[in-house]
Amino acid sequence: MTSRSALAAAGGRARRAPSTRLRPSSSPSPSPPSSPRATARGGLRAGVASLAAAALVAAGGATARAADVVVLDDGERVARDAGRALPPSPWPAPGPIDLFAMRQETIAFQVIVGPDAAPLDDVRATLAPFSPEGSGDAGALDARVEASAERFVPILRPSGNDREPGSLAFTAEAAPARGAFVGAFADPLVPGASARAGAGERAAIWVDVLVGPSARPGRYRSRLAVTQAGRTIGERDVALRVLDATLPYAGAKIMAYYDPLNLTRRIGSSKEIEASLRRVLHAHHVSAIHEVTAVEAMADLDDDALRGALFTRERGYDGPGQGVGEGVFAIGAYGALGDPDEAKADLVARFAAHLESLGVADRTDVFVYAVDEKCKSPRPQAWRDALAKPPYAEAARRVLVGATCNRDPKAQAASLVMMTSDAFTVAGAASAGKPVWVYNGVRPHAGPMMLDVPAVDLRANAWIAARYGVPRWFYWESTFWFDDNRGGKADARGFDPFEVAETFHNQDGDYDDGDGVLVYPGHQGGGMHDEGIAGVVPSLRLKNLRRGAEDAAYVALARERDRAAADAVVARVVPRALEEARGGVAWPERGADWLAARRELADLVEGAAPRAPARSEDRGCVGRTASRASSGDALAALAALTAVAIAAWTRRTRRRA
Repeated sequence: MTSRSALAAAGGRARRAPSTRLRPSSSPSPSPPSSPRATARGGLRAGVASLAAAALVAAGGATARAADVVVLDDGERVARDAGRALPPSPWPAPGPIDLFAMRQETIAFQVIVGPDAAPLDDVRATLAPFSPEGSGDAGALDARVEASAERFVPILRPSGNDREPGSLAFTAEAAPARGAFVGAFADPLVPGASARAGAGERAAIWVDVLVGPSARPGRYRSRLAVTQAGRTIGERDVALRVLDATLPYAGAKIMAYYDPLNLTRRIGSSKEIEASLRRVLHAHHVSAIHEVTAVEAMADLDDDALRGALFTRERGYDGPGQGVGEGVFAIGAYGALGDPDEAKADLVARFAAHLESLGVADRTDVFVYAVDEKCKSPRPQAWRDALAKPPYAEAARRVLVGATCNRDPKAQAASLVMMTSDAFTVAGAASAGKPVWVYNGVRPHAGPMMLDVPAVDLRANAWIAARYGVPRWFYWESTFWFDDNRGGKADARGFDPFEVAETFHNQDGDYDDGDGVLVYPGHQGGGMHDEGIAGVVPSLRLKNLRRGAEDAAYVALARERDRAAADAVVARVVPRALEEARGGVAWPERGADWLAARRELADLVEGAAPRAPARSEDRGCVGRTASRASSGDALAALAALTAVAIAAWTRRTRRRA
């Protein structure tokens, strides 16, 4: 890669100050390290008495800790503080954990342990091999299980803005309930590690089950064992129904940027570290882009990622999308190439010819990332003119010119438009005559990347894409650990994302919890939190991105069977989003509701009549943001609405200029 100083001299990318993203409400600073500990308090037991009894039996009558053990779905963000209530489990004890999956699908659940009067150490969860039900079947299920310890990040204040209501994460009306996500919450997931909890706190473990390509349809059984320091403290039966279908990879097209320099500064300079990040993203149905300004820089890593060779067992990858290429490639991300000239046009033509030689040009979205959030820039038109000239036109015929801008796509010079979620309209995209992608998210229009929102928000975006026909969703960063925006507040060492939630600041007064952080560094020096892993580890947010992409694949398969019924499920789950959204979010905020909707889609895929969903409100959970507003707050909210709307409109207009 070309050096940053050389790129700056050539008019390359300045560090982002995301000016076009809609912001609405409230602020952190560095906090103490989030130890690998978790939490849980009484009243949340969901059958704990039977689990504790099982623990004593399993321990041969020895005194095992009688800590609570609760199993939750993959759509909840767990608090370390045991004083915060857990939602009801979709699978109350003593019944089985009842799962369903297609071949090539990853399903997940969370095991929550605690609290106990004494600290809990070395907490682990294991699954026995899945065996078929019935005497006539033989052979264990083709499946891979991975358990990860959940680490907790202290959130000191909600995302916000120093000058105006709202934040980059949510408008004031769509903000989560005050204080809902202040405290230590689970997000980093460390594969193979044990969980720990301080006295009176919760520990949490994330369990992934990837059903293999050769899995036979039918019902299978397993047994979940939860241990603490080698002693069994809880057991549950696990039932899994494998559908007679194979889940398509990347049901929703998702793209995320990463900065190789961040990996080098924080973890190390090995090329394998960068390759591990690409594999982690690919395992979660996310394609990666980064700053590439020389064809020679594509050797090995980019070439193999686009061809799919990086995602094979021969290269140490054992996840979904085996051998599938990333399908997208940015030339000069964030405007790194600057203004076009003949030499740069020739460079783009050589990129295009190289992709042709790899055999991926016809299945890869290739674009020059001409400019970022500068709608008045003449650069998109200049690039289109430069690439239309005879020496380059044939080679670059498949290369688009991309820009992030919220103006009417049809009026933009860019041949690929990336718009924020509050600006995207179906009519505008349909009439543009060019691809229109969605860029980031802000509630209530779409799910944001931040930590201080419900876990399912990023899952919602794939459903939104399925409903409104969004061809690709772009997330601006995944490794933003250094806060090196204009207006950033970190020193040269950056922030430790395990310890500090508020890792994003800009010159517009925005401060955000976890914006641009989809993965965490597995190794850090200088006294920072260190898991001893020479690579990155995923986040709970990345897991929900994956779940959304898988759900979108369910939608596609269900539409093949009964489009009207499938569309009705999608419309009920996401009644409104993108530009047409107003007020609070319209999608459910509890994972159990999304699980029920996916079960309906599974019934359609199998040709059965979908069962009626049980909404989380019926189980005593809060389902939507709007339901949190009491009638006593209605007049005050209405009175504030006009002022907030005017402030948000003014801010968007000013910052898009």
